[in-house]
Amino acid sequence: MHDINFDEAKQSQLPFVELLINLGYNYIPVGEALRQRGDDTSNFILKDIAARALMKINRYEHADALHQFSDKDINDAIDELENLQFEGLVDTSKTVYHTVMPTRGGRTIKMLLDGKYESKSFRFIDFDMPENNEFHVTVEYPASGKGNIRPDIVCFVNGIPFVIIENKKSSVEVDEAMNQQVRNQSVDRCPRLFIYTQLLIATNGKDMRYGTTGTPAKFYATWREKDTPNSVLDGRVRALMSQPIPASTYSDLLADLNGSVLGYTQKLEREVTAQDRSVVAMFDKARLLDIAKNYILYDAGTKKVMRYQQYFAIHKILRRIKQTEQLEIGSAARAVLSGILKVRANH
Repeated sequence: MHDINFDEAKQSQLPFVELLINLGYNYIPVGEALRQRGDDTSNFILKDIAARALMKINRYEHADALHQFSDKDINDAIDELENLQFEGLVDTSKTVYHTVMPTRGGRTIKMLLDGKYESKSFRFIDFDMPENNEFHVTVEYPASGKGNIRPDIVCFVNGIPFVIIENKKSSVEVDEAMNQQVRNQSVDRCPRLFIYTQLLIATNGKDMRYGTTGTPAKFYATWREKDTPNSVLDGRVRALMSQPIPASTYSDLLADLNGSVLGYTQKLEREVTAQDRSVVAMFDKARLLDIAKNYILYDAGTKKVMRYQQYFAIHKILRRIKQTEQLEIGSAARAVLSGILKVRANH
């Protein structure tokens, strides 16, 4: 049994997951997450969830009607994403990114229709309507490569690992969580897991930092809301934390923490922390997908994610652009972001 630090769970891990659940992320118990991976810790996609979600968000047009893809089409797409040849951390993550982000290439499925083959577009995420996707969270996620790791929290979009969080107790510097994220991506640990992730979070409850695949620890950054006072953000946090989590869900969560918080009860009122503010700001479903799709860039062999100052500056520019020209926000964002990142390397 994996030992879990009580203070770490109480001060950082549980409050983080509680907010995610109340933001609409469905909690998936550790055992069920492992079952969906074929009881194989070297597989990372939750296949049942992925199959259900991808069937829901995909249709193709033929003979003036919309049709569903077959179960085989869906499962083949999932298996292909799961079993990509690993050609280095950043290069393989770029392949995943170009597949999952439709404006970067996406995926097609060849269909035999009326005696001839046609290629039909297939998507892994519905970026136009975030609520059409399935968001899940689990804890203590075992993952195997050359070595074994166990991230504290993993968030999934349509069954694909999207965010990994490392928690520390408040008396431990957040640098330790950042260094752990970096170590876990090394060739002697489990780099394949990180080809799917878009954000990596390090937090000790008081201080939360974020990066992306391959980000050196020194480049992890804090997130702050621009033009939103803390008083307003704190109100959102309190509204979420005051929502009781269903008893069965909370029981599953505590059980997955291996008894380290046995008998612990959800706190519906407590002091708002910097971690709480960052979770509510960054893990809103639409915000998370916006960051992933429009504000991550591969540049000179490095995967980069914007800082909050850049994010809000670009959004301000885009609002002005859209007032005068009807441009697609993603392409405009990438053009602006590319220019900014070339001036200020933001890993």
